[in-house]
Amino acid sequence: MGKKIAIVGAGIGGLAAAARLSNKSHDVEVFEKLPECGGRTHLLQDKGFKFDMGPSFVMMPDFFEEVFNYCGQDIKDYLDLQALDPSYKIFYPDGDSLTVYKDSRRTAEELERIEKGAGLGFEGFIKETTRIYKSVRPLLYNCFSRKELFNPKYLGLAAKIRPLESYWQLAKQFFNSDKLCYAFTFEAMFMGVSPFEAPAFYSVISYADHVQKIYHPMGGMYRIPLSLESMAVKFGAKFHYNSEVKKISRNSGTISLEFNTKKMDFDRVVVNADYAYAQSELLGRSIPDYRYSCSVYLIYLGLKRKTEGFAHHNLFFSADLKKNLSQIFHENVIPEDPSFYVHVPTVTDASLAPQGKEIFYILVPVPNLTRPQEDLFRKEDRLRRTVFDRINRVLGADIEDLVETEHRFYPQDFISRYNIKYAATFGLAHNLMQSAFLRPANFDRKIKGLYFAGASTQPGGGLPVVIASSKIVADMIQRS
Repeated sequence: MGKKIAIVGAGIGGLAAAARLSNKSHDVEVFEKLPECGGRTHLLQDKGFKFDMGPSFVMMPDFFEEVFNYCGQDIKDYLDLQALDPSYKIFYPDGDSLTVYKDSRRTAEELERIEKGAGLGFEGFIKETTRIYKSVRPLLYNCFSRKELFNPKYLGLAAKIRPLESYWQLAKQFFNSDKLCYAFTFEAMFMGVSPFEAPAFYSVISYADHVQKIYHPMGGMYRIPLSLESMAVKFGAKFHYNSEVKKISRNSGTISLEFNTKKMDFDRVVVNADYAYAQSELLGRSIPDYRYSCSVYLIYLGLKRKTEGFAHHNLFFSADLKKNLSQIFHENVIPEDPSFYVHVPTVTDASLAPQGKEIFYILVPVPNLTRPQEDLFRKEDRLRRTVFDRINRVLGADIEDLVETEHRFYPQDFISRYNIKYAATFGLAHNLMQSAFLRPANFDRKIKGLYFAGASTQPGGGLPVVIASSKIVADMIQRS
């Protein structure tokens, strides 16, 4: 017999959980604060430009395929995933650049140009990250308790995945130059943590980059939440938008949700809201002294014409990345010389802008708001000027002369719009003590029938593993 299930939040984890559970004949209702689905995977439209506001990388396509297969659907009926070539481009402050291609042989040639012998180092690095990935992947669809740390079954696994080494230390074993070590560990910043602190097993992201490759959903990233919503609706899920849940409580065998002056009871509840926010605000609990990811400052530009010199994904590295990382993660000050990311989706997908025009999505990692030492608004002009000057050197023109429309998104907006605790864009930080067995579990230990999916729970952040968290939760509910 199907259960009456509520999903709190229509982000990717909530949408995937809704699709899975409605497919299993449960009575599913989704409650979302905003007027549309997607959460941080949001869409902004202006003057014919379609700006994807949040995640922009599609990696590990098999995780996306899995959720559609779980529901008996063919992903190709919903999403057109195209492999990128080149995958991305890195711009160094000395004027050099590194292009990462779909063809790893071409990438190896690029690496050799920067560091003699790096082609062999690349081969060894990929071999090792592939080994780690094969050890880690089976864990990504399971929820673990802390006591399982002492299970003999997993003690051997711990040695295989190198938990006591950092992502940076792993890269240093294969590459000599900091230039290339940063090129193979920058992904840590997109989990909201420094590569000097992220455990080596997060190198599975490098494996995904270079072995499984990077993809783009034609029509934009927002096609992903729309597809999951469509699939959930197909199986009977009901969506309540503009319906912010304010409280979750136990009620004699059921779980109560309070929203919009209403109260409803459910057999099971899946929370896809930010985990720390849900614990403190929805459940009224005190929370541990978690470490939080960084925040980001975002600029969305609609340009009057096409540009040259940029790939679909572009990374600009600071001249002193150690200082840059320290300012973000330890000093809590706005970086003087920031590293940043530029997404130019119109390189691949012309449908996202008016004919002959371009989109630039600029992401600058900045401190979260746990203990802010500086006001971003006071530093914004300098930060923006620094970023634009670096872009202009590649562009060969002044980008501000090309802007037709512009929008900005600040750390405070993550709090007001998405209820993200301390504006920690990527949720809880992915350091060793908040990874794997030590990351918050997908079930609540106090309220039976209450579950959690999303970036701050097991298995972690990033679209593929957030989708995996929805499977963990759906499987738990099926067994309950």
